[in-house]
Amino acid sequence: MAGSITISYGSDSVAFTDFSGDDLPSSILGQASLEFSQIGLGFAQGPARRQRNIWAIAAYATPAQIATLNTIFTAWDLARASSLNTATVNIVDNLLQQKTANSNIPSITTKAFFTSPPTISLVGNLNELYILSFGLTEV
Repeated sequence: MAGSITISYGSDSVAFTDFSGDDLPSSILGQASLEFSQIGLGFAQGPARRQRNIWAIAAYATPAQIATLNTIFTAWDLARASSLNTATVNIVDNLLQQKTANSNIPSITTKAFFTSPPTISLVGNLNELYILSFGLTEV
């Protein structure tokens, strides 16, 4: 049972299932903290909203996946440069649910903003196998 991270924008969509490391590519943007007053009372600091997910993705990709992600990034970047509110991509992350085979863990379905553009690296001297790296932050 393989999990995936699927990114879509408009009618374009691409799914990644084969990541370059053992760590899951998603985590929480740590903005909240527990502080203590001078008399030892604890109080929470941070934004008055839930903390956001971030994705640092490094995945093995085919030329077709690279082309689709580049199409998504280009369209997203054009919307961002035009100051349109449509400058978010859709993301569905079910990796943790699938890796643990636990249906009680929900998939993450949300909107995100590219925080680093896609970069492409050739894997050794193999033809048609690349590592595609990019970052997303939930909005």
